Amino acid sequence: MKLAILLLSISYLITAADLAEARGTAGEKAVCESRFIVDMPNAGVLDKYSFSAYSQAFPDGGVLLQFDAAPFTNFNMGVSFSGSNIIGAGEPTWQNLPGVHLRARIIDEKLYFPAIVLGFYSQGRGVFDEGKDRFLTQSPGFFLAASKNYQWALGVVSYHFGANYSIEPKPEKRSPNVYLGLEHSVGSYVSLNVEYNATFDDGDAEFREKKGLLNASLRWSLAKGFTIEIQARDLLEHSAVYSGFNRFVCLEYIATF
Repeated sequence: MKLAILLLSISYLITAADLAEARGTAGEKAVCESRFIVDMPNAGVLDKYSFSAYSQAFPDGGVLLQFDAAPFTNFNMGVSFSGSNIIGAGEPTWQNLPGVHLRARIIDEKLYFPAIVLGFYSQGRGVFDEGKDRFLTQSPGFFLAASKNYQWALGVVSYHFGANYSIEPKPEKRSPNVYLGLEHSVGSYVSLNVEYNATFDDGDAEFREKKGLLNASLRWSLAKGFTIEIQARDLLEHSAVYSGFNRFVCLEYIATF
């Protein structure tokens, strides 16, 4: 309840500001599609000849950097890299290999049919464990995502569904997984996002006491091309690593080339 009140209060203050130049991926006046619900990919894509520079700050002094580009219509590609203890003291810990991001929208959204994207995303979230060779939240791996948008009296609402197959677990422990999410505009420049990841593919008790990962985020189109996001993660508190939910802060810049 406290989290919900905080998110609604922030969104009210931001919307009241009514920044005329705000043009990002959030709110009714968004000019760019979101491509992730919170962690998991949806069916959004970058416009042709545009690029995205994305950064994320997470617990334990972690930083993620990602770059995506759209050289063709309905096709995006990108790379990412992260490390923990970047902010703070001591030796940083880096992920072993860069993350790879490929996505192709195979069906555009129609009046009665969702947009569908097929892709691959090998970037996980949170701290990378060298001994286990995995992220705190495993990467989606191969994924199929569907998204449908609706306009109603309170704004724009988007429904997202997906299935994925992560290649992070050992081959004998890999399993198909499903996820779903909801995105709703809060005024012109803010969106509230909620995501449930079933985590059928994550049975490691050292990282997750119970299956199921519930995340929420608030996105704000801060200025032309810029979107800032505050994430509240693991609201069900199923993590075996942290007590209570944790917070990430993200910033994205989208422009054309």
